[in-house]
Amino acid sequence: MAGAFAARRFTHFLYRYHAVFLPQSKCGDIIAAIKYIMKVARSMEDVKERKLKFSYLVILFVFISFLGWCGETLYFLLRWDDFTDRGFLTLPLCTIYGCSIMAIYLIIGTPNRGRLKPLFVRAKKLSPVLRAAAYVGLYILYFVVAALIPTIAEFVTGLFFDKVFGITLWDYGYSDYNLFGYVCLEMSVLWGALITLAMGVVWPLLEKLVLLIPPKAAKKVASAFLILIAADFVFNFSYLLIKKYRFVLF
Repeated sequence: MAGAFAARRFTHFLYRYHAVFLPQSKCGDIIAAIKYIMKVARSMEDVKERKLKFSYLVILFVFISFLGWCGETLYFLLRWDDFTDRGFLTLPLCTIYGCSIMAIYLIIGTPNRGRLKPLFVRAKKLSPVLRAAAYVGLYILYFVVAALIPTIAEFVTGLFFDKVFGITLWDYGYSDYNLFGYVCLEMSVLWGALITLAMGVVWPLLEKLVLLIPPKAAKKVASAFLILIAADFVFNFSYLLIKKYRFVLF
């Protein structure tokens, strides 16, 4: 941004004093060149900002995937008395959680700061009763989207591993309202409730926490995570293709 700012200041200077220093034709050529440099500088800054944002999203993705792994491991231990390695990766990550949250963040954002924000702003102008009804409706809409996205992710992932590799990563067959054991109504409702709560309360706090990481460190950490996850995927897919069953640590 400093380069673009300096270029703007210099362009303004030429506009004011070009008659004193340079012929008008040459000054016009210089100003056109500087405008081009400013455009390139802004473009480079935009690329840097996108790369930085991507780095922070990668870190959030890993953190959420780890929380998902912890939650599932604890759930199976408490409900089924089964301490087992959850997820497809060898790393303690359930990436379906990270993928679902990232998809929701990119598609619809947080409840009142994302794509529904204009509707929340308009609802503020309504009478108290209508405003409360509008808020409830908007949160219900967000809940539906928050339940739908991970349900689709679960169904596609479960179907893929079942039909391609003959592996059952999870089975909701115990539920009365399940679809081929890949998804069930209870988990979809739970997904919607947890994600709505998490994106409304927990996500803003996680964002502030992650943004405390210096930009250079964030890029290095994100790169390391991506390399580890990619290597883990390659290892587990290779193991699956050779052994015909999934590698588990415990």
